[in-house]
Amino acid sequence: MSQLEYLIAFVSIIVGLGLTDLARSLRELVRPGRPVLPLAWAAIVFLLVLQVWWQAFRFLRDEVLAHVAAFAPVLLGFLLLYLLCAFALPDPERATWRVVTSPEEESEAGGGDGDVLDLKAFYFSGAHRRWFFGTFIGLLGASQLFNVAKWGTQREVAITTARLVQNAGVNVGIIAVLTGLIVTDRRWVHGATTLLVTGVLVYTLLVGIPAIG
Repeated sequence: MSQLEYLIAFVSIIVGLGLTDLARSLRELVRPGRPVLPLAWAAIVFLLVLQVWWQAFRFLRDEVLAHVAAFAPVLLGFLLLYLLCAFALPDPERATWRVVTSPEEESEAGGGDGDVLDLKAFYFSGAHRRWFFGTFIGLLGASQLFNVAKWGTQREVAITTARLVQNAGVNVGIIAVLTGLIVTDRRWVHGATTLLVTGVLVYTLLVGIPAIG
């Protein structure tokens, strides 16, 4: 077994678990009338996993990964990607439920009898915003650590100092935006940022450049 096959088998398990968790939560929670924002971010996470996995075959072949200092942030990044999938939507079996007590609430929840999960309250809760967007920030940090490790171990051919600084500047900008989503629960801020992130991610997918890296 080559090093590439060894690494791909390892990270494939992590990615598969993350997508399974996301799909399971989505299956239990999606119904007409659900709030758009949490489902939009679940779609963003799915597209991000797709892009990272598509690009993984290329960068996992990099000789720099023979150094544990370079592979450690890659492994951390995939673990954070799994957590991002897990935090995107609530676990239907462990979430806090509320009872629909009026026709208006039933209409907001998408109809039906019994208890329904208040996805809007879940999304705007401080705990969710801290863990979900904080994990997103951690993923960006892991990508930057990989760039630094790559620069330090193969400085001549792997990545130039100018490129390293450029990537760091982009990541700092994205981190600032995500930090804003942690500290505020204003709906227009979250709505505008969701549209912006979706547009950027779709663009990077179409042109074939990494959204994180």
